[in-house]
Amino acid sequence: MVAKISVSGSLAGAVNYNMNKLKADTAQILLTNKMLCPEPNEVFKANDMIKDFELFMPQRYRTENPVFHVSLNPHPDDKLSDMELSLVAEEYMKRMGYGSQPYVVFKHQDISRHHIHIVSVRVNEKGKKINDKFERRRSKDITRSLEQKYGLHTAEKVSKEKKPELKMVDVSQGNAKEQVENVVREVINKYHFLTFTEYKAVLTKFNIAAEEVKGSHYGSPFSGIVYSATDTDDNKVGNPFSSATLGKFAGSEALERKYQASKEHLEKSRPAAPLKRAINQAFAGATNKEQLRYNLFQSGVGVVYRENAAGRLYGVTFIDHNTGAVLNGSRLGKEYAANAIVDRLENPRQYEHLIDNPQIQGSTQFAPQQQTQPIHRTEQHLESTIGGSIGSLFDIPILPNGDDPEEEMFRRRMQRKKKKGRRM
Repeated sequence: MVAKISVSGSLAGAVNYNMNKLKADTAQILLTNKMLCPEPNEVFKANDMIKDFELFMPQRYRTENPVFHVSLNPHPDDKLSDMELSLVAEEYMKRMGYGSQPYVVFKHQDISRHHIHIVSVRVNEKGKKINDKFERRRSKDITRSLEQKYGLHTAEKVSKEKKPELKMVDVSQGNAKEQVENVVREVINKYHFLTFTEYKAVLTKFNIAAEEVKGSHYGSPFSGIVYSATDTDDNKVGNPFSSATLGKFAGSEALERKYQASKEHLEKSRPAAPLKRAINQAFAGATNKEQLRYNLFQSGVGVVYRENAAGRLYGVTFIDHNTGAVLNGSRLGKEYAANAIVDRLENPRQYEHLIDNPQIQGSTQFAPQQQTQPIHRTEQHLESTIGGSIGSLFDIPILPNGDDPEEEMFRRRMQRKKKKGRRM
């Protein structure tokens, strides 16, 4: 069992995050402690819940970040009943020092691995802060004890030698260069792409922007790649890193070899047919690009839209997280190119045969496509920031370790608010 603790000053943020899951029927309330329960046949309301927490605390207290929010994530093979989850939550909170605090336990069931979130406050009725000394160490000891008590799987120990998991880069956690390096390495290992456009489309899923740079130095041509970390809105943050600082695996020559290896893999695995089928099915009921994005997400497929300043769609890349195939829409066929995507959304009846017909027509080209115009830079630009993002990405997939990236983004927002409070 893994516990992820977040503390912040935003009570509304923690409550609304979980209540929105409740409204979407992807969560339920298992347990409350020292909260005013609603009348029979009524439901909890976010504002009422926030008021309950606020009434418990005195008007004046010195704690900068009074909100405690933890998720308890059992091993995927542990199937706990609601009663067992409630008992685990109750014992965890009691041993963490929150037994006398108000709290609400939410069960999240929006991904296959059901887990719980607990929201509480870190200030008692007298305004004194709940002891948080060695908080995460104590939490780990408690979860280990609960694993033994309830016969649960133990949390996997990840050694330094083990390949890092694909997680979104978060510069607030420090070691930005190491995070970028790990993600770039794993993306190259796990995904199959034929062009730089397709490659950087995958990287955006993990908060990384990449730019290809070319130029000459004293008459000798050179090429390289600059990587930058981004936030969840695709804004560049921190300093960029040239491919040379990350390692040869992240450079232009290595990518050329990767393109060839991907071509051979895609020719053998033939992932286009299931990908086309998923795309065609996603068009059912979709009237705009965001609905299409959401429908694709349900099938484990991501999409990156590329638009010009006027908002006109000029490119689209599909990322099949099930097979690792990354393909520009035009490579799949004319019905999947940018212009066709717009037309299919505006005139769905003309393309109904694609949704109904299981035999997907059209050939798929796996030869490297002509790249868009390369960006030329002189050597001094290698350490410059990257201009322009590839587009907002709200369909981040469920990662291999079973974590919900939406929860991960929420946790990071809470951490950012915590740090801002400290600076004040």
